[in-house]
Amino acid sequence: MEKLDRRYENPTPVPDWWTSQFEQIEAILENEIERGEVRVLATSPGGRPVHAVFYGEAEPACRGKANFNSAVAGRQPSAFVDRAARKRPVVLLNAGVHGQEMEGMVGVLSAIRIMETGRDVQGRPQEALRRAFDTVRLIAIPCANPDGRFRVPYDGWVGLPSEEMHRVGQGTRRDGSLYGWPGCKVVHPMVGDVGDLGGYFDDAGVNMMHDEVFDPMSETTAALLRLMATDAPDIVVNLHSHENPPSIHQLSYGPKSVKERIVAYAERVYAGLDRAGIPHMGVPEVVHDDIREGMMKSFNFGSAMFHAGGGLVSTYESAHGVSDGLEPFDYERILEAHHILFGAVVETAREGASAAL
Repeated sequence: MEKLDRRYENPTPVPDWWTSQFEQIEAILENEIERGEVRVLATSPGGRPVHAVFYGEAEPACRGKANFNSAVAGRQPSAFVDRAARKRPVVLLNAGVHGQEMEGMVGVLSAIRIMETGRDVQGRPQEALRRAFDTVRLIAIPCANPDGRFRVPYDGWVGLPSEEMHRVGQGTRRDGSLYGWPGCKVVHPMVGDVGDLGGYFDDAGVNMMHDEVFDPMSETTAALLRLMATDAPDIVVNLHSHENPPSIHQLSYGPKSVKERIVAYAERVYAGLDRAGIPHMGVPEVVHDDIREGMMKSFNFGSAMFHAGGGLVSTYESAHGVSDGLEPFDYERILEAHHILFGAVVETAREGASAAL
């Protein structure tokens, strides 16, 4: 599919270091990875590879004889993976599920650059964060939905109106009207009455966040669930973006003990943002999963990831920096918030993010 049309020029120039185009990501993974191991997890409907970069050796001796669900039913989670016996916890950073949410892609590429060179994508030294990353096994996915990213004509949203971000992200009907949020979720896969197919979706119209996880329509969904089952990350961060300040979202359909750990982890992230003078949203609550405006919550991709591999599975929503957002954000501030997030993720993993499992 072709790129969507571009209706605005960026009022704030996108910096050269802000690399998020599909072709740029591919070039980095092909030419700049020496310490890590690049693997193709899946191929998108548009024929594009979904890559992951692995840093640190797996520890197969810690793997048990049961899948996660069966081990929990047997009241012995270590029969799945003995996380306490691991020398290094496993961290998964998963970006680009939605193609217009390039902020997390830049953040993950910065983490990869830090692991490779000790410097971030701006070229600034980040030795403390590199040392922190070296204490975990890091799995970094810079773009889980390359089809959606390829179709998006913009490289950044700072200063642009949120309506344009919603058009490009969530798409339009044939008459040009916006599907918007959450209207873009009541047609799935997104086929039929489609004018612009938004970056939420792969070329087959699948939004991975709401794939049929028990019989996935997307090869990438299936591959990521296999990754959860085989590598059993101790902490997973699904990197998304919205027009609001940064926020940590709660896991749906997980144990109360895990939800409480997500609260503590969110407080750690927000404390770091506070020290940097970066605004953020509130701490996620621990609530029953049937309480949301009188309706049940969705069992989404994050929920499925938890039930495939356990661990602390959360969603980070970055600020886009749109002109009508709640707080102004520039590209440097967006990236800094990701670095603060990553530091808190490693600290949480090292403390035993999933000790209750």
